[in-house]
Amino acid sequence: MFKKLLVLVVFSLIVAAPVMAQSTESATAAAHRLLVGAEISTFNPDWGCVGDSAFTCWNAHLVGVAALADVNHLWRGLGVEGEARWMHWGGPGDGLVESNYLVGPRYQLYRKMNFAFYGKGLVGTSRITRSFNEGQGSYFTLAPGGTVEYGIAWRMVIRAEYEYQFWPQFQGLPGQPAHGLTPNGFSFGVGYRL
Repeated sequence: MFKKLLVLVVFSLIVAAPVMAQSTESATAAAHRLLVGAEISTFNPDWGCVGDSAFTCWNAHLVGVAALADVNHLWRGLGVEGEARWMHWGGPGDGLVESNYLVGPRYQLYRKMNFAFYGKGLVGTSRITRSFNEGQGSYFTLAPGGTVEYGIAWRMVIRAEYEYQFWPQFQGLPGQPAHGLTPNGFSFGVGYRL
């Protein structure tokens, strides 16, 4: 009887050992995590370019940097993203600068191994300073987009994204019809989970 009891206790401990081996951090970590990061962006400014596609007007693209913060999985696959982008280099003429300050929801569409795909819809404000001292202004902005992230380490991801911005209140030059502005382009960067 004692041998059977001893065998049962030893067997239970062997089977239970992998369950007890879970690390404290993964067992107690929150379901959502803050990710902060930085990106390099290249955008068609839709000002001074023949076409408004991200694949046209390469020699007139604006280049810049962005800072971002994401909180994922606040509710199921839904999270929040905030970004600030400063497009200060390149462009179709001397002095064209665009900046964005946007925030909004993002949703995890698909996840497989280290890859994650997100859709997002941001809103906020954008600022433009036009070439050759033609004026400046700030405009309401809608910015749908998509992001691909690949985990290269437990806390580190590399990411690529596409964003298409709508500036519906943009006036253009005085005396010309107002048609809005649609800057769009790609960003590439890294993120770190806190």
